[in-house]
Amino acid sequence: MAVVDFPSPDDLRLGRGIRRVREARGLTLARLAAESRLDPARLDLAEHGRARLSSAELHSVINALHAPLELLFAAPADLSTLRKL
Repeated sequence: MAVVDFPSPDDLRLGRGIRRVREARGLTLARLAAESRLDPARLDLAEHGRARLSSAELHSVINALHAPLELLFAAPADLSTLRKL
């Protein structure tokens, strides 16, 4: 559960990807946190690149998003085909 002082580019990119996919799916942060069994504050930190998720946490998030990992790194236009959950 490492909290970083300055987000790395990778942390920021992953966090933005989680948020874009979450919003494209029509999920609130609270709902994604509940479905992935993460603390909402921790998920919010991760979305802003200020916390690094463990592999188990990331696995829970992508399962709750019903999305492959690579989708978190996709361009925003590539998310237009996602349906709401």
